[in-house]
Amino acid sequence: MQIIFLDTVETIIVDVVAWLIFHLGIGYSSSKIPLEKLNPDRKFFHTHKWEQGGAIYDKLFKVRSWKHLIPNGSALYKNAFSIRRLPAENDLAYLQRWLKESVRAEICHWLMILPGFLFFLWNTVLVGWLMVLYAFLNNLVPIVMQRFNRPRMRKLLKMLERRSNPVQVMEPTELAYAG
Repeated sequence: MQIIFLDTVETIIVDVVAWLIFHLGIGYSSSKIPLEKLNPDRKFFHTHKWEQGGAIYDKLFKVRSWKHLIPNGSALYKNAFSIRRLPAENDLAYLQRWLKESVRAEICHWLMILPGFLFFLWNTVLVGWLMVLYAFLNNLVPIVMQRFNRPRMRKLLKMLERRSNPVQVMEPTELAYAG
């Protein structure tokens, strides 16, 4: 419900400035979430069966064809971890960090949708809904990218963990027999 009434030019300026503040503020705040709080094993970040290991996003949105075009938001924040590219060598600790950072990115983009509802305070109902739609569509792309990439990273991590922890074969003399 609109409670602040501005003329058209003022409203546009407030909308642009508000989005800049919301995007940068939420991005910065998200970059400060302690790494140990980012748990990719929480149910919300699990891949659901219907996501087909992330493949549904490539089928529906052709993620592989455009994901390289999306700007890297971490470049805006000092010392932020970039999930843009993986190193040539498969460093297990780095990949586990990457997984946590993908959770950070997804949280950040879900949070960036919420301020869209504040725009009803100084916009008409129609423009308020357009702002909510903008927030959703603008953040859907990075959310889809995280939902597409995370299962692939989990698969790579499992493979590397298996390689680094091979099953130990016991000699017949080491086996305990029940008898």
